Amino acid sequence: MIHHKFHSIFSNLKTFILRLNSLKKLWRSLVASFQILPVIENRVVGPYTLLRVEDKKMHSIAKCGHFVMVGLPDSMDPFLLRPISFLSVDEKSFTILIKVKGKGTEKLSKVKEGESLKILGPLGKALEPPENGILIAGGIGIAPLYYQSEWMKSGVLFYGAKREKDLVFKEEIKDRGFIVNTISEEKRGTVVDLISENLNFLKGKKTFVCGPESMIKELKGIIGDYAKDTFVYIERRMGCGLGGCKSCAVKVYFEYKLVCQDGPIFPLHEVKFD
Repeated sequence: MIHHKFHSIFSNLKTFILRLNSLKKLWRSLVASFQILPVIENRVVGPYTLLRVEDKKMHSIAKCGHFVMVGLPDSMDPFLLRPISFLSVDEKSFTILIKVKGKGTEKLSKVKEGESLKILGPLGKALEPPENGILIAGGIGIAPLYYQSEWMKSGVLFYGAKREKDLVFKEEIKDRGFIVNTISEEKRGTVVDLISENLNFLKGKKTFVCGPESMIKELKGIIGDYAKDTFVYIERRMGCGLGGCKSCAVKVYFEYKLVCQDGPIFPLHEVKFD
């Protein structure tokens, strides 16, 4: 009995040490992969903050669907970096869009030109977008879809926000050859209402969705069979962005996948929401 108990304790201790060593290796890998990059622009865009980060290498490696982990280089508060989608990438820099949700994003939004950010990425599984398709954005969900529209020749954008003035970048997307349909809660309703009125647009088209999870759940309920050709950008909190912490797991059919490695884009009909 005593022998069995000691064996169990030793086994658990061994497992703990192995996990601890694994976390140490992951942390060393993270630290080695960080870049400290200068912010060359900070400006307000509607209810968001746009940060432009100088980086001449990102253009050659970033793909549609990728994202970066972002933090402050000289601060451990907050401790975890934030996963943020690309808004745009060019040969000299990339931009991200910040929505203030808490202390971490508030601090990021206040980084001034000439100051720096800690960047890890690009991360995630790249998407090969269609030449033509449907984009459905809710609020800050416009950011990755704006980046995706750069990779497409044309399409239709359905875009909703709380207020008319929150509908940012709609003219720029229109200039890329997209038909743009917008709606605001202060006037007419939500983007889900807009889709319910225009379900025929989804027929035979690949559709990509990004927005609040409540919006995505509601949308999944109304589009029915069209969900098989619909793909969703999933947002989750992340500890590392490299698959080590498992904190960004999402249920896909009867298994769990990691947003940081298998996503952030998943077929909508496969994702199981709580």
